[in-house]
Amino acid sequence: MRRVIIVCLFLLISISCSKEIDDFGFRVYTIPEGEHSSGNFINHPDNSRIEFNFMLDESAIYYTEIPENQSDVNKIYGMSDFGVRHQKYSIRLGWRYIRGEIQLCWLRHEEGRHSSGTIRTIEIDEIYNAVINITTFYYQIVINNDTTLVRRRPEGNWGLIRRYYLYPYFGGNEYAPHDITIRIKDL
Repeated sequence: MRRVIIVCLFLLISISCSKEIDDFGFRVYTIPEGEHSSGNFINHPDNSRIEFNFMLDESAIYYTEIPENQSDVNKIYGMSDFGVRHQKYSIRLGWRYIRGEIQLCWLRHEEGRHSSGTIRTIEIDEIYNAVINITTFYYQIVINNDTTLVRRRPEGNWGLIRRYYLYPYFGGNEYAPHDITIRIKDL
């Protein structure tokens, strides 16, 4: 009985936190000013690969209060790995606004430590196709047919691994300086 109640609660949370769908089929996520997250969502991929289109608008342009935080990577979309908390193992696509450009980045958590790297610069209001594919020893990130490989070091969890999606999130220790809108369409 307790299990049924928990499942119903998760379904209710997922339904009540659903986001607006625009005319082009994109789910619109808004990170409110003064917040980190666009909401809490419970959703599990059924495999180790996600493909989606995404678009950032002018709200992706921002300035942090502390100048060194400008290089922090803000999160667009991704998933946890190895059946553990995403702060321990995960891969995400993200962005940062530096030197007048929006840089598209990868962000990896591995054994509780995060690292990141720049993939390319992107334009506002342009649709990008993205694939995040988890292979045995690499996170494969494909943006408009250009592939970036990020090393993955399995810690011994093999076989069926329970993962969960990671949705838009701003910052590390700073909050969104204004409302930030991200559009995502799962394919």
